[in-house]
Amino acid sequence: MKVYIQTDKSREFYNVNAYIAYEGFKNFGFEVEKFFDVDEIVDKNPEDIIVGGIGNVRKRIENLNILRPDKEIDYPEELLSFLKRKVWESTINEVYKKGNWNIFVKPKTETKLFAGKVVNNELDFVGLIFEDKDIEVLCSELVEFKTEWRCFIRYKEILDIRRYKGDWDTKIDINTVRNAIEAFTTQPAAYALDFGVNENNETILVEVNDGHSLGTYGLSPSNYAKFLSARWSELTHTEDYLNF
Repeated sequence: MKVYIQTDKSREFYNVNAYIAYEGFKNFGFEVEKFFDVDEIVDKNPEDIIVGGIGNVRKRIENLNILRPDKEIDYPEELLSFLKRKVWESTINEVYKKGNWNIFVKPKTETKLFAGKVVNNELDFVGLIFEDKDIEVLCSELVEFKTEWRCFIRYKEILDIRRYKGDWDTKIDINTVRNAIEAFTTQPAAYALDFGVNENNETILVEVNDGHSLGTYGLSPSNYAKFLSARWSELTHTEDYLNF
């Protein structure tokens, strides 16, 4: 069993997530090899797990000639009722022309183009508009959250829940999380449900994130390795050796 983990140019792990993955996979007996650019990996064994940035992980899947849906999870049809706000598809030029801003926008398919952000005025569109193409985006009404959590889901079970923003003493409604898991019939083997709590103490879905390139957010090394292994094996149609 082998795992390739991304480094920076000095061959040090490129961030804390890479180091946590190293600790987790090493403790499970995996052979660990470092890489800087995924194209330098010459072996074509799909069982060998890749840990790295979203670009490198997806390039590796492409190099293995494995098809991956180009549509992100983001806002699954089955979970729209958990959003408690309007979400719609558009293009960045269309959003700009309408001028009715104060909304959240994020890329629909080209996730690396820019980070999702709130647009309130013309300056907020700097770096979002390109002369040669009109970017497809997902738009959302704004919701003010007191606290936000990332819920790591593995094989339809809650692996861990980590607070990443807001008040430490706010409580998340676990039943809402469990109901979302049950409703998400097309869910992958490993993914994250991001939930927030508003001023009325309602637990509201922020978004859904694919599990192949997520950060740890404080997840333990063993759980992080299990989480990444589950999603990689599903993407590559291989055995998950950490499915226990």
